[in-house]
Amino acid sequence: MNKLLSIVLFTLPFAMLGQKKEIETTASITDVTVYTAAAEINYEKEIILPKGKSTVVFNELTPFIVENSVNVSVSNSAVSIVTVAERINYAREKKNINEQVTHLQDSIAKMARELGLLKCKRDVMETEKGLLFKGEAIGGLSTHGVSVAEIEKASAFFNRRYLELSRELFFLTEKEKILTALTERYYNQIEELETISIQTTSEIRVTVSCPAEEKTRFKFKFLTAKAGWTPVYDFKYEGPGQPLQFIFRANIFNASGIAWQDVSLKLSTADPMRGFKLPEISEEQKKDGLISKVQFKQSESVNAITEYTIAQQYSIPSDAKSYWIDVNAASMPAAYNYLLIPKLDPFGFLMAKIPNWNKYNLIPGESNIYNMGSYMGKTFLNTYAQNDTLSLYLGKDKNIQANRTEKNILHSRFLAGNYTVEENNTTIQVKNNFTNSLPIEIVDQVPIYTKDDKEKMTVSGIGNALYEKADGMLYWTFIIKSGETININYKYEIKAPKEFEGGDRFMKKKFRTVSCPRF
Repeated sequence: MNKLLSIVLFTLPFAMLGQKKEIETTASITDVTVYTAAAEINYEKEIILPKGKSTVVFNELTPFIVENSVNVSVSNSAVSIVTVAERINYAREKKNINEQVTHLQDSIAKMARELGLLKCKRDVMETEKGLLFKGEAIGGLSTHGVSVAEIEKASAFFNRRYLELSRELFFLTEKEKILTALTERYYNQIEELETISIQTTSEIRVTVSCPAEEKTRFKFKFLTAKAGWTPVYDFKYEGPGQPLQFIFRANIFNASGIAWQDVSLKLSTADPMRGFKLPEISEEQKKDGLISKVQFKQSESVNAITEYTIAQQYSIPSDAKSYWIDVNAASMPAAYNYLLIPKLDPFGFLMAKIPNWNKYNLIPGESNIYNMGSYMGKTFLNTYAQNDTLSLYLGKDKNIQANRTEKNILHSRFLAGNYTVEENNTTIQVKNNFTNSLPIEIVDQVPIYTKDDKEKMTVSGIGNALYEKADGMLYWTFIIKSGETININYKYEIKAPKEFEGGDRFMKKKFRTVSCPRF
């Protein structure tokens, strides 16, 4: 028996040397790259590793780690990474809740003991208070009289002691109320902790091998789909000849379950969640075990992938709410003009044309528009433009007004060979009530007829307007001076075969749909 015991004791240290050591720790978030529908979270932690094989367990991580996205590296070349694994840790959160419940239960037990002591003290004081004036006369049953001085001395003692007992009983009552209320609150907290759903966390387990005790810095990162960002732009118009003031903000949300405290942020327009699929190779494309030809699918991207590095650190709670951060600000040179569509609206629409807008690396997003300090509303900035100039609507301005009248001569048709003719006269009047000369663009339209239609149409009096026959659109450009009024008078004639006279087809004109700028 002793021999067996000595063998066990002798072999135990060697068995322990062969065991893998486990180190639990929590790493700190250093920086986060936020994508439009995901986030890459980067961690760092310096650890002293023992000699041999050990496993470092990084806990308190989000349970929403994208599969196969974990990447781990070490700063010490002498340390070898053997395996990396990620798993959900359900037991840790349950343990934390159990510890809180145990702490509350201990506090309740202590308060119960204190309440018991207070009750004992109260009973003694109540008894003493009841005995103070038990007799009817000072001196009890003695037949000899008591001096006035003794009576006064005894009376003073009884009054003072009675007051002391009453005051102490009052304070005891107050303390009992406080302890009772606190006990009830702790019971409620225990009930809440026992009924709440446990929020799980993840842990990353990294098994390493070291030739000797080594200090090394671990860096690891992973993707989570529980975060993202959207752009929000502010455009501020400050008058003719002034550059357009531009502020770029981002709305970031974090629903990963782990708050980001004072981290460096980078925004990216890339989509790391979108995987790629290699083309499948048919038997005809294989030759002697080698690929003779591989056809890859090509796709075009209008906007290249852009990254924005945020200058300062931010804290983003994990509450799935949106938080604004500042990204960039600039003064954009822009050309302004007023667009008037008198057929639809009498007022001018202020438009900004931003040249070389691609250098600002903008992506589509919601925009707030301010005109001379007034908030005009929201619009959507579409950056999928194929040209170098971006048009932006800055709101309606009542200083530019247009009046349009149209007169159709419907009952004065006359014969022209085998055709009848309908005449339309249109007058557009534009007035500038602003204090500056302004560039304006006037848009109007005439009916559309194709070569297959038997009706014929002629347009006259449009001056230097651009006439797009396919769409029936008319465009005039002017520089209108302060207080000036511009008049446009044009007409069109529709010539239709006599068989259409009085018919619906002759009366029905075909127009292209026209829309005003809107928020």
